[in-house]
Amino acid sequence: MFLSRKFDHRIEWNVQNSLLNSTEFKIPKLLGNHADMSQTRGFPNIINRFAHLVVNYSSCNLTELPNSYLKTRTLDLSRNKLKSCKILFFTQILYLQYNLFETVNLSIDTRQSEARIQYLDLSYNEINVVGPNPFHDLTNLLYLKLNKNRIVNIHQDSFATLSGLFHLDLSNNHVNYLTRDHFIRLTSLQYLNLQNNNLNVMEGMFDGLISVQYLLVDYFTLCCAQPKAKGKVQCLAPVNEISSCDHLIDTPFLGIVIWYIALIAVLGNFCGTLYRYIMMKRKSISSFALYSINMGVADFLMGVYLYIIAGANLTFSGRYGFADEWWRHSPICTLAGVMATLSSETSALFVLLITIDRIHVIRSPFSKLKQNGRIPQFLSGLVWTIALLLSVLPLLGDDYFHGYYSGSGVCISLPLSVQRKSGWEYSMIVFVGANFLIFIAILIGQVVIFTIVVNAGKKLQGGQSTRNRNETSLAKILIAVAVTDLLCWIPIGTIGLLTFVGVDVTPKVYAWVIVVVLPINSALNPLIYTFSAIIKQVNQTSQECRKKKIKEEFTLKEKSEITFVEDENETALRRTI
Repeated sequence: MFLSRKFDHRIEWNVQNSLLNSTEFKIPKLLGNHADMSQTRGFPNIINRFAHLVVNYSSCNLTELPNSYLKTRTLDLSRNKLKSCKILFFTQILYLQYNLFETVNLSIDTRQSEARIQYLDLSYNEINVVGPNPFHDLTNLLYLKLNKNRIVNIHQDSFATLSGLFHLDLSNNHVNYLTRDHFIRLTSLQYLNLQNNNLNVMEGMFDGLISVQYLLVDYFTLCCAQPKAKGKVQCLAPVNEISSCDHLIDTPFLGIVIWYIALIAVLGNFCGTLYRYIMMKRKSISSFALYSINMGVADFLMGVYLYIIAGANLTFSGRYGFADEWWRHSPICTLAGVMATLSSETSALFVLLITIDRIHVIRSPFSKLKQNGRIPQFLSGLVWTIALLLSVLPLLGDDYFHGYYSGSGVCISLPLSVQRKSGWEYSMIVFVGANFLIFIAILIGQVVIFTIVVNAGKKLQGGQSTRNRNETSLAKILIAVAVTDLLCWIPIGTIGLLTFVGVDVTPKVYAWVIVVVLPINSALNPLIYTFSAIIKQVNQTSQECRKKKIKEEFTLKEKSEITFVEDENETALRRTI
C-alpha cells in the first residue's frame, strides 16, 4: 500500500538527448523516493512532503486532484475520474490517461518559476476538441500523447507555444482536417503519429515540420505531402498494391498495356457480339448463340472498366496522390468496380452454361431441348440477376462493406493482400470460393468434351455427318475458350488462398493481376471463338464458291464436248451424202 525507498537522485533517462532508434518510445523513468498509492481508496493524502517523489495515484477512483507535492517529479494519476488537473512547479512527467477529460483542462502553478513538465500523457480520455493554445505555459514540453480520444477538431494555434516538442501522438481519433498552420511552429518535432484518423491529404499540409524524421499515417497518399525536412523523412504507411504519388498505375509498362487490352476487349467483343446477333437473325436462335452473345456483352463490360481505369491513370498523371481520396470515393470508381465484378462473374457463369450446353448438344444432336429457346433465355436472365446481386450487394451494407469498392484505386476488391480490407471475407467467397467451384465444374466438363471429341475423331474416318463434324470443331474452340478462363482464375484463386493463410505476395503482382490476368479471357474470348468462326465461315463460303465454279466449268466442258461430237457427226453425214 505504501512503499518508500531511497535511491540516487538522478534522472536515469535523458529525454532531451535520447536517440530515436525506432518508432516505439520508452516511458521516462526517474529514480528517487517512490510512493505507490495505486488502488487505494481511504487515505490517499496521508503522505507528507517528500523530496523527489515518484507518486502513483492510478486507479484510486479520484474525482478531484489530491493535495499534491511541491517537489513531485513523476505523478501518475491514470485510471481515475478526473476532468481537470493542476500542474505544479517540479512535475516533469504526468500520466493522465484513462480519465474523463473532455477538453485539455490544465492549469499551471507557476508561482516560483515556469513549468518543468516534459512528458504529458492525455491518451484514452474523452477529448473531442483541442482549442486555441491550451498548452501555452508548457514551454518545456517534449512528449505529448493525445491518442485514443475523440478529437474531431484541432485549432490551428493549439500547438503554437510548443516549439521544443519532440514527440506528438494524435493517433486513433477522428481528425479529418490538418494544414500547414497546425505545425508551423513545431520546428523541433521529430515524431508524428496520425494513424487511424479520417485525414484528407492536402498539398503542403506538413511543410511546417522541418525537423520531422518519422511520420506515421494511414494511407500512402499522406506520404505524398510529406514535409521538406532537413533530413530524410521515414513516412510509414500501409503499402499500396498498385499506385504511387504520381500515377494510379505505378508500373509504366502496365500503364501502356492496359490501353491495348482494353481496345482488344471492347472492339473484339463488340464485333463478335454484333456478328453473332446478325447470324442469329438469319438463322433460328440456338442456345449456344444466345450464351455467346451474353458472354460477349459481359466481356465488353470488362473492356469498358479497363478504359475507365486507364483514363483515370492518364487524367491524374503526376499528381495522383492528391486525387486518390476523391477518385476512390467517386461514383465513377464505384461504377467501375460494380462493372468489373459483374463482368467477371457473368463471364464465368456463361462459360459454365456453354460447357454444359455443348456436352448436351454433342451427345444428343437431335434433342428437342436444343430447339427450345425459353430455357436458354431463362438461364441467361438468371445468370445476369445473380451476378448483378453479387456486384451491388456491397453497396447496400454500410458497416461491413464500408469502402468496399473504394479500398483501392483500381476500384475492385480482390482478396490478393494480407491486409484485411472491408468485406474481405465476402470477396474471398466470391472471387476464390465460388469461382473455384465454377471452374472445377468447367474443367470436368472440358474433360468430358475432350473425350467425346476424341471418340468422334475416330468415327470421322468411317464417315460422319457434317452436323457432327461442325459440333466437334466447335467443341475444340470451346476448349480453348475455357482454357483461357482457367489461366485467368487459377492465378487469382492461388494468390487469394496464399493471402488467406497469411502468405503475402509482392505488391507488383497485384498490378499485373488487375491489368493483365483478370481481363485476359475477356480480350481473348472473341479472338479465339468469334473471329475463328468468322474465318471458318469465310473458308466455307470460299470452298462453296470454288465448288460451284468447278461444277459450272465441268458443266460447260460437258456441253462443249457434246456439241463437238454432234458437229463431227453432222460433218461425216454430209460427206457420205
